[in-house]
Amino acid sequence: MTAAGYVTDVAYVPGFYPQMSPVAMRYVAALNGIIPPQTADGFRFLELGCGLGRCLTTLAAAHPRGEFVGVDLNPDHTAAVARDIAAGELGNARVITADFGHLPDDLGVFDFIALHGVYSWVAPSVRDEILATARARLAPGGLLLVSYNAMPGWAHLQPIRGILRQYAALRTGDSAQRVRDAVAYLVFMRDKHAKYFEDNPRAAAYVDALVQQDPRYLVHEYMNEHWTSFYFAEVAGAFGQEGLSFVGSLPVFTNFWDLCVRPEFQELFRTTTNRLVTEAHKDFCANTAFRWDIYSKSPRMLKDVNDRLREVDDLHFRVTRAGITLPYQANLGVVTSTVQGPLYQALLELLTGRSLRLSEIVAAETLRGTPPADIVRAVDAGVAMGLFDITAGQMGEAPATLSAPVTIAHPFNKAVLAADSLGGRSLALASTLSGTGHSLGDLDAAILHELVERGRDGLASRVAARLEASGRTLQQNGQPVSDASQRSRLVEEACQSFIDTSLPELVRLGIVIA
Repeated sequence: MTAAGYVTDVAYVPGFYPQMSPVAMRYVAALNGIIPPQTADGFRFLELGCGLGRCLTTLAAAHPRGEFVGVDLNPDHTAAVARDIAAGELGNARVITADFGHLPDDLGVFDFIALHGVYSWVAPSVRDEILATARARLAPGGLLLVSYNAMPGWAHLQPIRGILRQYAALRTGDSAQRVRDAVAYLVFMRDKHAKYFEDNPRAAAYVDALVQQDPRYLVHEYMNEHWTSFYFAEVAGAFGQEGLSFVGSLPVFTNFWDLCVRPEFQELFRTTTNRLVTEAHKDFCANTAFRWDIYSKSPRMLKDVNDRLREVDDLHFRVTRAGITLPYQANLGVVTSTVQGPLYQALLELLTGRSLRLSEIVAAETLRGTPPADIVRAVDAGVAMGLFDITAGQMGEAPATLSAPVTIAHPFNKAVLAADSLGGRSLALASTLSGTGHSLGDLDAAILHELVERGRDGLASRVAARLEASGRTLQQNGQPVSDASQRSRLVEEACQSFIDTSLPELVRLGIVIA
C-alpha cells in the first residue's frame, strides 16, 4: 500500500456526516428526476476512505438490511472501525485495510459509494484510482457521493494552507505538534498585521477558527502533500469520462438556484438550460467553498410526478421540529427566503406530529383540488428550507410525558454512549426510523447515559460528578463557570432541558425506548 503523500502518522477525528446517508442521496436523486436505488430488500454501500468509521457504523446500525463496507489505508483507523463493529454487534458491516488501487477482486458492485474528505486531499494517481473504482464498482442506477474543497470559495484562503504547510515542515515532532506550531505562527503574522491579512480580512478572521480546531483535523485538512481545491466543472468532467452523470448536490437547498443566488443574478438561471453551466455559475454567485455532489451510473429518469409517486414512495416527510408557524423564514447564506400561504399551512398541519409518504400527502383530504405537482413542489421547497425533513420510515408524535425507565434500543448506540460521553465532541446515535444518525452534544450524551444506566434519582449530581472528573469546564455567556453552586444549577437545568425536549424526540426516533 502507498499513502501517496497522505498524512498517516496522526489519526483523523471521528465524526458523522448526515449527507452520506442513503436516505439523503436517494431524495436528492428523486428531487432531480432520477430513479434512485431501491433499499427495502437490501442494498450495498461502500465508503472509500472511511477514517475512524463513524459514518459507516452509524449508517450500518440505521440500516440493518444494508451491507456496509469501509476501506481505509491507515491500520489505526481500520482497527478502530473493527472495534466499533464488534462492540455494536454490526453483522452487516466490515472494514478493509487497503489503498484504492488494491481492493479485493471479489468486492463486487455497490448501490451506493461515498467518499468524504478524500478527493481534494489525495495525489492525482489516487484520484485516478477513485475514478476507476467508481467505474468498476458502482452498479447501474447506483449513486456516488463525493465531497471536495471548491473554487472560487477557497481562492482567498489557499495562501493560509500554503503558509501552514511550509512552516510546519520546518518544525519537529509529529504532524499534530507541527501544525500547532504553524497555527501559532499564523496568529503571530495576523496580529503583527502582515499585509496579506490586512488585505484579506476574511482570512484574518479565519485564523481564529483554526485556533479552535482539533489539531488532528487541521493535520488532515491542510498537511497532505497533494491538497487541491477544484472547480465544479473539473470534477464533473472527471466523473463524466468514467460514465457517471451529475445528479444533484447536498445540502438540499443547493438544488434550488433561487435559494442560492441573489435576485439580480436570477435571470441568467432562467435562461440557462445546461445544468453543468448552471452549477458553475451558481458557485461564483454563492462563492462556494465546499461541495457535496452526487453522480449516477446509467441513470433512469422520472418522467413526471406520477412516476416519482410510483418509483420513490418509500421516503417519509415530517415537520422538522415542534412549534413552527408561518410565515417561515430561512437564511441560507446568500438568500433569505420565506414560505407562507394556504398550501404550506395545510402541509404544516398535516405533517406535524407524524410522517407521511408523498402519495399520502397528495391524497390528503385537506389538499383536495390542489394539483399533485404543486404539492410535491411545495414539499421539496419546504425540505430545502428546513421546514420539513425526510425519514426512512413512519414516525409518530413524540410522547408528551416520560415517567418510566428508559433503555437504548440498539447495541451500537449503547456502545457509543459508553465510550464517548463527555469526550469533548458531539456524537451520533443511529435511528432505523429516520435511516440516519442524530447528533448529541457530549454533555447531553452523558445525561442520557446516566439516565439509562441508573435512572432519574440523583441524575444531576451524577452528571456533575462526571463533569468534575473529566475536567470539562462549563461555560455561561462564553465565560467559564467556577462557582460550585452556579455549576450545580447549570447541570440541573441541562438535565431538565434534556428530559423535556431532547428525550421525547429520541423516543420518537426509536433510539430510546420508554
